[in-house]
Amino acid sequence: MKIKIIRNNEKGEVQAFDGEVQVGQINFNITDNLLSIEHTKVVEGFEKKGIDGILVQSATDYAVHHNLRIKPICSYARLWYKHHKKQYKSILTTDK
Repeated sequence: MKIKIIRNNEKGEVQAFDGEVQVGQINFNITDNLLSIEHTKVVEGFEKKGIDGILVQSATDYAVHHNLRIKPICSYARLWYKHHKKQYKSILTTDK
């Protein structure tokens, strides 16, 4: 399986595709240099394949590249950053 990532900043989405089939999505919001990850969803049948992690990593890469801080609101994103705390500690926030 080769995952293709498409980010749409205007809609606040990062989408994952396997071929032409959308298999996951993150919804985010950017306000005042803060990227808030609000929801992560993987389509049924594609769970436990690492797609959710690929989505969070893509949003994180964007935030790092654009000097944004990150606020993980959704439970999966909070868990992902808990496992990557050392690497991204300097850009994570729980503040508004």
